[in-house]
Amino acid sequence: MGGEVRVTNRVWVPESVVGDGRFRLLELTGVDERDNAQLWRARDGRSRRDVALTIVSGEGTEGGRRGLHALKRSVHRSALRHPGVAPVLDVVGGGADEGIGGIVVAEWTRGTAMSDVVARYPVDPVHACWLLDPLTEAVSKAHRHGVVLGVGHPLRIRVSPAGTLRLAFPGPPREADLADDVRGLGAILYFLLTGTWPAEDGPLPTPRELEPAVPVELSEVAMRSLVDTRDGGVRTSDTILRVLREVRQKPLAVSETREPDSNGAVWLTKPPVTDPERRKKLAIAVAVLVLLAIGVVLWIGLTVIGVFL
Repeated sequence: MGGEVRVTNRVWVPESVVGDGRFRLLELTGVDERDNAQLWRARDGRSRRDVALTIVSGEGTEGGRRGLHALKRSVHRSALRHPGVAPVLDVVGGGADEGIGGIVVAEWTRGTAMSDVVARYPVDPVHACWLLDPLTEAVSKAHRHGVVLGVGHPLRIRVSPAGTLRLAFPGPPREADLADDVRGLGAILYFLLTGTWPAEDGPLPTPRELEPAVPVELSEVAMRSLVDTRDGGVRTSDTILRVLREVRQKPLAVSETREPDSNGAVWLTKPPVTDPERRKKLAIAVAVLVLLAIGVVLWIGLTVIGVFL
């Protein structure tokens, strides 16, 4: 993405410099409309490395100061050391007349955008659980301390080098709450299983209706995470995490099972043989082959000895 993005009265394009000249913008990743935040990959002039910038706009000098103070308080409170969240390196203000309320600087997450995972077809259900597990665990850990992470926007999430999902642009919007994080996880799960980000308006088909291979419990937790708790919705991210892990451990009733490797790739493995009769026949066959091999070796030995007699 290399298009222009307007922040208050300024237009930002790649190669623009923000933060009193510290950061050179490289690539626009997206816009989070919830807090009018722009998500950029940028170059930090101090560390000379790529970083992830969440640029939050601010109206006027006083408004910018208030926004920066609130942003620092929010980010420092939500700082979490976990593989599912990119480490926050700094929180700074914009330069003079930049119209920036604050900039959250995080470690750049190498890998790909989450949308690339389902570019051609939805993700296998077991692989989807494996992808989402670390991010869900991070949310659960934060929620136990009453902390909001702000995972409810797809462009804030990237696939890490380990092949799992990660909150790449930390800094929760001012109005976000714990329920927003739960809905965000449900939306991400729905997206992985169907290839479509769930619309807020209108009837929404279940993942299982769109993809019959999706387990019932996984389809249900995705749908229930998207609705209000007053309507039977999921209350905590722990519920989502529990279902993800149950589905990963549950054997699938198919001839082949998909499992991710340590890099997030997926290969096909045949299920283990558990039929006792089949194991018995296999053992007999192996024993016969061993006896035949011994017989061949003895015959060759006797033949060689006969040549020299």
